[in-house]
Amino acid sequence: MSKKVTFADVMGMLDGKSDIDCSNKELTSLEGCPERVRGDFNCSGNKLASLTGVPKKIKGDFNCSGNKLTSLNDGPEEVAGDYDCSNNQLNSLVGCPVFIMGDFSCARNKLTRLKGESCSNSETHITFCPEIVEGDFNCSGNQLTSLEGAPQIVGGDFNCSENQLTELQGAPIKVHGDFDCSCNQLASLAGSPDVIEGGFSCNGNQLTSLKGAPREVRCTFDCSANQLTTLKGAPKEAGVFDCLGNKLASLKGAPQKVDGFNCSKNQLISLKRAPEKVKGNFDCSWNELTTLDGVPKKLKGNFNCSGNKLTALDGNLKKVGGNFICSDNSHHFNDEQVRAICNVKGNCIT
Repeated sequence: MSKKVTFADVMGMLDGKSDIDCSNKELTSLEGCPERVRGDFNCSGNKLASLTGVPKKIKGDFNCSGNKLTSLNDGPEEVAGDYDCSNNQLNSLVGCPVFIMGDFSCARNKLTRLKGESCSNSETHITFCPEIVEGDFNCSGNQLTSLEGAPQIVGGDFNCSENQLTELQGAPIKVHGDFDCSCNQLASLAGSPDVIEGGFSCNGNQLTSLKGAPREVRCTFDCSANQLTTLKGAPKEAGVFDCLGNKLASLKGAPQKVDGFNCSKNQLISLKRAPEKVKGNFDCSWNELTTLDGVPKKLKGNFNCSGNKLTALDGNLKKVGGNFICSDNSHHFNDEQVRAICNVKGNCIT
């Protein structure tokens, strides 16, 4: 049986008027903690199986990550900063505060759902994870099969990657930062937030279409490494749009205006219906293209059409602000041939 090591044994009697760091002290109990802490409270990296004895009110950040916690019961009632309970053995979020003023991370636990039950006075109550998180919310690296009970308002990023999700029902209505649902088992994007102020990552799933995707994504839209056969459902505008490594034979449904566009490593035989306006790079390499018809007239970044079946550099492209890359095609093009059909400010890589 391991020796009991309490907060009081290691830290003595503290008044809680400033930050308290009792991390990595091999604590098994928080017995002896002050009731209130005016700064941060860090008890991470210990051997805690319970939060019994933790301060009830913390004016700064609370970090109990890297312990052996299976429950957040008896945890702090108020946390004015970030709340980090990642890298434990949690199977429920029962006991966490309803409102988080900073970031909340329950990543890399054993959670199968965000909605739970608690019992008091012989009554069962349905409880949820925090309802409102003003900062980032991170529940990645668990075993979640549903987002039911997730906070509906997230002021920062929302990360539910590396779980076992097959759908996004229950996701926040609006996310003010990035939304990451990559590396799950999603076959549909139904339930996605309507508006993402940051980027949207759904790469590494089992999607065959983008139906149900957000209507507006301000930054990068990454749907690479899926099984997409169509881009129908994609937003009309995005930052960088990345659909690399799918099974696309057509660009029908692609955004009309993007900062950058990557459709490499698909099965494209045509670039028709590609975005009309691309501010940055355009990468259509390693497809089965025999023509460049459909490429925008002007690109401010690099253009990469290498690894295709091109025998001629036809199409509408007249100006490239970066490099023009056309190596590994059916015909070997030289620098002179490239510059004859297009004004290239950078290098011609043939």
